[in-house]
Amino acid sequence: MRIFTVLLAVCCGAATGESPDRKEVEQTLRRALDGMAAFQTHGGWGRAYTTDGALVFGEWRLIPASWITMQPPATPKVAEVFLRAGRVLKDEALLDRARRARDAMRSVQTALGGFPHDADTAAPPQRSGTFDDDTTTAVLDFFIEWWRHTGNAEDLEAVHRIGGFILTAQYPASGGWPQSYPPPVASYGRYITFNDRNMSNIISALLKLHTLTGEARYLESAVRGGECILRLQGGPGEEIWAQQYDPDTLEPAWARKFEPPGYSPAESLAVCDTLIELCLATGDERFLDPLPRAFGWYDSHRLPNGKFARLYEPGTQRPVYGRRDRAEKVYDFEKACTGYSWQGDWYPARAREALARIREIGREAYLEEAGKTAPPPARGQLAERVRKVCGQLSEGGWWTRSPSGEDLEEIRRRGLPGDTPLVQTGVFCANAHLLLDYIEAAQ
Repeated sequence: MRIFTVLLAVCCGAATGESPDRKEVEQTLRRALDGMAAFQTHGGWGRAYTTDGALVFGEWRLIPASWITMQPPATPKVAEVFLRAGRVLKDEALLDRARRARDAMRSVQTALGGFPHDADTAAPPQRSGTFDDDTTTAVLDFFIEWWRHTGNAEDLEAVHRIGGFILTAQYPASGGWPQSYPPPVASYGRYITFNDRNMSNIISALLKLHTLTGEARYLESAVRGGECILRLQGGPGEEIWAQQYDPDTLEPAWARKFEPPGYSPAESLAVCDTLIELCLATGDERFLDPLPRAFGWYDSHRLPNGKFARLYEPGTQRPVYGRRDRAEKVYDFEKACTGYSWQGDWYPARAREALARIREIGREAYLEEAGKTAPPPARGQLAERVRKVCGQLSEGGWWTRSPSGEDLEEIRRRGLPGDTPLVQTGVFCANAHLLLDYIEAAQ
């Protein structure tokens, strides 16, 4: 194994300091693609694997061999890699891997057009689809790219089917979206959800669909979503957005036991970006109006350590935390449960800069400026990272990482060593796209 890694590093130029040879990088990429292809079952992928494929991890749990995972970075993102690689390398076998992934995802699509986190390809489709963690919208992104590749009417119809799910799931009164649809009766899945970029991902998807198809219904739905954002901004002293809202009262709501109601600077980052996106798409400056108030909130609510709490209690704006054993607010950071990002350096710098620039030069000039395509990274800029990635590929064709969090707990429950290597689809996707960037730059 050590000899193989050294030889691979030499081939990729690490020993000489030269830029890696394009053909050698392509060979490395193909070995990585072969390694990931070996895990493709029933057309899709899980989120992570032990190297022997005996354990397959889904969204947060082990899944059986007949299941696939739609939550990124699993099936839709891995399929995007195979689609791109097939086009760049002009390889029909790689394109066929992407096609099989498309077919697998369509086989588990809900009757209304959404997708679950994980699904059994051998069972009837589940009833509920989810927007959580970019799940349905990530599948949409892949379906759009697949349609752009084929140009087939059938593939465009598949795109519209997901678009129809998004439109159907929107609450007619408020314009927000539940985390899951149909919304569960007695669960936080029915709440209007900003957590994990839920609203932002949906609105971006709608704007993309409008640009792609020209259909007004997608833009109208995005605007209603934006109006929901305007309505839900906190009042004086709490001018950002909560993680989730009760769809009936439109008040911040309790989600999981450790997630009390609270205004969230972490989730409001994406909201600020979405308001900029909506203004640029529509020309409606109403979507810019909340931003100065939100920026003012950020400027006045840093903790003594310079960070922000994830949640601020409605009505008091005290930092509030949670515990996993019961639904109880905690005001002492030291007593908060572990495994959650309770504090962070969340600040809407990008949205603030965009607003200032729009105010300075106007929307049309800003769009023209933003639309100028940045040149792709030069080969030399990528060389060092490519050498490192090439050198890290194992003899089996995988980039591996040690398990952590719930994956580590599961590994230990199985009696396996804590350093058991895992093949993670997120690592694969990032590294494969880097190698593809290099190959394209070297052409």
